[in-house]
Amino acid sequence: MLDIDAIQAHCKQDPTVREWVREVLFFDCLRSTNRTAMEMATIGMPGGVAIFAESQTGGRGRLGRHWFSPAGINLYLSLFLMPHQPARTFPFFSLATAVALVQTIQKIAPCAARIKWPNDIVIENKKVAGILLESVTMGGQTPPLVIGIGMNVNGDDFPAALSTTATSLKIATGNVVDRSDLARELLTALSEQYRDLQGQDSFYRLIERARSLCQTLHQRVSVRTPRATFEGWAEDITSEGSLLLRMGDGRTRKIPLGDMVHLREVNENAPGH
Repeated sequence: MLDIDAIQAHCKQDPTVREWVREVLFFDCLRSTNRTAMEMATIGMPGGVAIFAESQTGGRGRLGRHWFSPAGINLYLSLFLMPHQPARTFPFFSLATAVALVQTIQKIAPCAARIKWPNDIVIENKKVAGILLESVTMGGQTPPLVIGIGMNVNGDDFPAALSTTATSLKIATGNVVDRSDLARELLTALSEQYRDLQGQDSFYRLIERARSLCQTLHQRVSVRTPRATFEGWAEDITSEGSLLLRMGDGRTRKIPLGDMVHLREVNENAPGH
């Protein structure tokens, strides 16, 4: 069981975390932490809330995919924030969250975790964590932002459909990880990364961090966007947070971070999709 008292105390005592999280809510079971956070946002509640659940019956990833959410072994967390920043900057929060996740894993359960652009964390090409950003328009007001995080921590028994694509910190390190320590460290790392989004220069620093931790770069990839699927070499993450893709004909294309993107590694000589 998560030590919610220790997590709450940490949020109150750490001034950086306190800037972003004023309240911590804990549930034994939710349909999804993001759904609960979005409900709070829709009815106009103030932001600064971290929502934890021990299990989810309808956990979601990108494109409506189901997120495997067994009880008592993983971390399911959503942050409901009011960043007071233009909505166009929200995609940077996905990169900032990815950087924070890798930093946290490297500190609590040292292993070779990397960012799979734009919002997955992988260990040896298997997913260990995912990020889901959601928002809702609020008339002329600055919109709220919900950041959902699912991390496979102590699980070692995945459904057959996930057995070749998913991993956990326990599998990667051979050790059981204290989820409460992990949660506290993650909230600190997230708050530090989000604080750095306050100024223009900080966006560039974030991009540099993301580049250094991203396994997608210099790989041949297939990227599916709502409009088309593109194949090419992932050359860079641009200053706008987009993936710079060099196509087979030598042209480059920017894939915006905010798009619903599916990314996967493909063999260099594989036929086009």
